[in-house]
Parts: sequence; C-alpha cells; structure tokens
Amino acid sequence: MVEHYLDTVSAPERNAPQIDAFTRVSPLPVNIPPNKLPNTPRFRRVERALHRHVRSGELWFVGRRGGRVVWQRLRTGDLNVARATVAMMESKPNGNSAIFLVVDGKEQPIAESTATPVAPNQPLPRVRQVLVPAQSPTPPGKVETSPRPATSGSVPTLEQLIVRWRRGRDGLKSGTLKKLDAHLTMMRRYVDTSRPVTEYRVQDIRDFLAKARADKAKTGGRRLKGQTINLSVWRPLNDAFALAQEEDFISRNPMESVKREKAEPINRKQLNWEDADRVLADVKVRGNKESYLELKFMLFMGVGQAEAKDFTGGAVDWKENQITFIRQKTRKQYTVPIYPWAKDFIRDEIQPRLKLGQPVFVWRNPRKSLETACQHLEVARVDIRSLRRTLIIHLIQQKVDIRLIAKWQGHSDARLILSRYGAYIDAGYEKEALAMLDSDTERK
Repeated sequence: MVEHYLDTVSAPERNAPQIDAFTRVSPLPVNIPPNKLPNTPRFRRVERALHRHVRSGELWFVGRRGGRVVWQRLRTGDLNVARATVAMMESKPNGNSAIFLVVDGKEQPIAESTATPVAPNQPLPRVRQVLVPAQSPTPPGKVETSPRPATSGSVPTLEQLIVRWRRGRDGLKSGTLKKLDAHLTMMRRYVDTSRPVTEYRVQDIRDFLAKARADKAKTGGRRLKGQTINLSVWRPLNDAFALAQEEDFISRNPMESVKREKAEPINRKQLNWEDADRVLADVKVRGNKESYLELKFMLFMGVGQAEAKDFTGGAVDWKENQITFIRQKTRKQYTVPIYPWAKDFIRDEIQPRLKLGQPVFVWRNPRKSLETACQHLEVARVDIRSLRRTLIIHLIQQKVDIRLIAKWQGHSDARLILSRYGAYIDAGYEKEALAMLDSDTERK
C-alpha cells in the first residue's frame, strides 16, 4: 500500500482500471502521441506515459503540459510507485479525476474525513504526494540511490569502478602510470573498496580520510601529509565516484561534501650559482665523471632529467649557437641557447660524445652523487630538479628578460617563471640591489 494525502473532495464512484497501489480516471489524455516519442536508445517505453532510462533503470514521466512535451524524472525504478506518482501528477483540480486506494485487492475511495473543504469559486489546493511504501519506510534525511536495471547487471563495487577508471589511463607514460599505481596502492590501505558503490555515504569517506590522517610513522609523526592524502586518497575516490555518477549508479558524488586536506607548502631548498659549481667540482673529484657530466649539463643548460636522457647527437647547432630539446611532458620541441658559461663545456666535454641519433649520456642516476657532495661540503641537500631552478634564478639575477627565460624553458609565457621561481631570490643579490639603489640616490 502507498500512503498519500489528497487535499480535495472525494469524487463519485466510477469504473477505473486498477493500477496496483492507486487507480484513477481521467478523460484528459496526457501522454504524448507515439509519433512524438524521441528516437533515442537512452530510454525504453514501458507503458503509457512511462519510459525507463536504459542505463540507470529510473522511470520517467512523459506527457504534455501547457501544450509542451515534458520529461520528468520520477527518481524510482519501481513500476508500482511510478504508476502511483503518475496518478497523482495527472489528477486535475477540476473534478475530472479521482484517486482511490487499493487495499487487499479492493478499491476504496479516499474518505471524506481526510479531505479539506474548499471555498466556492477558489482553486483547489495542490496535491501533496507521499510515495513511501508502508512496509519499508525510508529514514528521514537518507536518500536512496536508484538501482541498476536488471538487464545491465548488478551494481559494481568501488574496487571495480577504480579498476575501470585506472584502465582508462592506459597508454600514458610508464613513469606516470607507475606513480598512479603507487597512489592507488596507498589508497587501498585506508579505504574499504569491497562494498557496492551505492552504499558509501559522506561520513564513510571522512572516516577513510581520518584513518589516513591518523596513520603514524615509526618516528611518531604523520605518515602522510595533506598533499599526499589528496593525491592518493581524495582524488582517486573522487574520480571513481564521478564515473559512478556518470553511469547513473549514483545520483550524487559524495566527494562534493568532503573537503580536501590542507596542503603544507613545499619547502624547496635551493643552491646559489657558486655553491652549485662547488658541488659539481666535488662530484668530479670523487671520480664520478658520468654523473658529473650529467649534472653539469643540466645545470648549465637548465634542463631536467628527462630532457638530458633524451639528448642525442645532432641536436647541437653551432651555427645558430643553440641546442634543440624535446619536452617529454608535452612532446614539444624547443631550443636553448648555448650560454657563455656553457660553450667551453659543450665543446670540450660533450661534443666528442655526439653521435647522430645516439644518446649522449650513459645514464647513471646521479642523484646519490649530488647528495653525497652536498653532505661533504655541508651545504643544503638538494635534489636534481633544483639545478634547473638555480639556472633560472641566475638568469633572473643577470636581468635577462623573463619572456626569453620562459622561451628557453619551453614555456608558452612567463607566468610560471614568475609564480614558481620568483620567491627564490638569493640574499646576496638582494643586498647588491639595495646597495645599487643607495649609490644611485647618492649620485643624484
């Protein structure tokens, strides 16, 4: 039985077709003619005025209102509830419709005691619809998700959706996929992915994030920082639930109500030009010649590991005084001038290695050599990426046009240079700039 309320005077008895939970009569046709039905595979006509969405299984009302075709989502896959909803929607406040309850297979008119008298010459109140089955009431505030149609299989688990989402990333660079798989492995450590995707609530997601936040390392500190939780837990869950919403398994992504973790600013340590030169000299003294050549090439030309690995003979153009690189992230070609401090190094150390189409370096992963040299000289321990920043800051301090620096780095404009590297200004350079201002003031 379906409980409902109708604010109108009961209509007289009549012969009406039985519609399980409700019956109604109305001489006014409300469904659109068959020739107006859309020819689309997304919906399948179930019966008069009712269509079922093929992927989600939800039922939709299709009819005319005010001379216009109306498609209205009923938010249910139950045919009986949909019929009852249509009966309520199509009831007209002009005496042409009446709604009856069906109890134990017998049709009963709505008692007059439940009706609200209406003053003459005034419109009838709107019908209040309460479409909750009496045998399975829905708790307040809990929104049920629509089931998947039986012909399309059962509702998938969160794990199945994550696997499908990951499969859609196939074909990316191997390093990117390896990092993505590491994030997913970490996510599964804190998230129970075995449940159907329709069973997850917002508080469940918050509990998973709290579990990752509370995980402690051996030293007693947090194992994961906010940025790592966002990358390894929040983002994969958001993408998986977005896929479920796109395929109509759920009506709303629960991640919309879950805030990201506060990301702590990354403290990137930086060497100035003189310290970087000392560190590379120490690497060379220790006999790591291949690492020395790789590190010095990245510092002098301002390129990353991927570009240095891909550097081949034939890329050096002495006539134009430039070297051509391919940025591995975008696969776009760009050129870098052979800076004055790099000419002798390129001519003496690199040119003898140039062979057309062959890699210049036998890559030894110089990370360890750089770390050891920094420790030996008691300077800030930096990673290989910092060498590019050292060159960019050196160019900025040499008053090179920032637009040219962006071009030499393969960027489309100078915004990234200003936002990313503007904060790394050497303290000595700052003092020199202030002293220059003082001397200009004195001359005036």
